[in-house]
Amino acid sequence: MSDINQVLFNTAQLATWDDARKYAAILSAGPIVVGGGVKPETSDKTKTGIYIPDWDGGPASFQEPIYTDPQTGTQYLWLHYRFTNGATGMNVGLIIDKFKRYPNSPFYVLSALAAEAASMSSF
Repeated sequence: MSDINQVLFNTAQLATWDDARKYAAILSAGPIVVGGGVKPETSDKTKTGIYIPDWDGGPASFQEPIYTDPQTGTQYLWLHYRFTNGATGMNVGLIIDKFKRYPNSPFYVLSALAAEAASMSSF
């Protein structure tokens, strides 16, 4: 993605489906399993592990967060995870961004994400 943000939302919140699947596997495999693992993908939007939440642009009718790289055609979406412990709504792009910010500390990132998912658990 370009370093120049010409849209009205934080592009760090966006991810590709391929990246979402890659990081779902990382979060589910351990050594620290986040939220008991990302739920499997299904066609049911209310139960699938990777999903795009309903968008409400508010009174200003802000556009739904989406970005297509003009050079590669790669589409970045506002994807979220749903975990087996009941936690839901963790943004995929921001999780990827956290791993990028701490490239030498994956255990720290996994621990922080696990704590966040535990705090959001419905069990």
